Amino acid sequence: MGTYLTKGTTFTTGDTVTAASLNNLVDNATVTAGSIGSTQLGANAVTNGKIIASATGSEPVTTGTIRDNAISNAKLAQMAAKTVKANATNGAADSTDVPVAVSELLAGTATTINALSFTTDLEMVDSSDVVKTDNTAAKIRVAANLIGGKASVTADELDEILIKDATDGALKRATVKSAVQSQVASTVASGACALATAAELIDPSGADANDVISAATGSPMLAKAWVEFTYGADGKTGDVAQTITNSFNITSLTRNGEGIYDILFATDLPSDNYVLFSNGIVSSLSDGYYLMGKITSKASPTGSGCTVKFAQYNDYNDYKDPDDVATLIFYGLTS
Repeated sequence: MGTYLTKGTTFTTGDTVTAASLNNLVDNATVTAGSIGSTQLGANAVTNGKIIASATGSEPVTTGTIRDNAISNAKLAQMAAKTVKANATNGAADSTDVPVAVSELLAGTATTINALSFTTDLEMVDSSDVVKTDNTAAKIRVAANLIGGKASVTADELDEILIKDATDGALKRATVKSAVQSQVASTVASGACALATAAELIDPSGADANDVISAATGSPMLAKAWVEFTYGADGKTGDVAQTITNSFNITSLTRNGEGIYDILFATDLPSDNYVLFSNGIVSSLSDGYYLMGKITSKASPTGSGCTVKFAQYNDYNDYKDPDDVATLIFYGLTS
């Protein structure tokens, strides 16, 4: 047995024993330093008040006096459902229980930690890719709203899209223009077309299969206006209004003398850089013949109209009215 007390009085042989000395034996006795261990303490024998440090007046339990891993989760205060402990402030502070609701992730900002919702563009699914919002959720994937929930835009050639690279499988960006033009048309129903040049239209041997006519390059090859008409019953004596049988882009065709006709276009031609292909027939005379027409003047403003005169091919100063079908076709450039 260990020595727990140091006597208050020590007797030697021959000492006189008195009441005072006997009292001092007990009253002045002290507990031997280090003699009381955990086995000598009763269960629940030490209260909080008994571990106050006499020098400071405060409880001496500190971080340094707590053993590593000594405090289990069960010993911590309970937390509200679906919360995590964090310091969500912009400075040093005690931790608090930060709530994280369904479909939210914690994210650090410049001043705090926020629970941010990702439901606009992402969604939770289970291992079978079924949308879940409970404890069966296993992963996050892109939601249909990632595209369907966005505002529409008319794509510009420099706008960018994401494409999976077939070489390494990574997502990479590409312009709308490059994505479309990379798919060259091989049939009338696939791929992108390119605009042919005027030279390629004239000589298509050097053109690609997907080269097509554009309005600008194809314009000289397209008729700008045409009209088919007859005049009177007699090329020399008939004096009745002409009859227009077919026309395109012609507002009016007015006879202004023997074999002379003023043309007015419904839509002005872009410039005076246009030509006429024409023919007419005089069939009422015994020596019926063909007439040739030519532009003799062009009206102002540019392209608004012109005057055409018909005459026999071997005497162009002898103007004649066509009493059978006459045709005028106008071709021109864009400028």
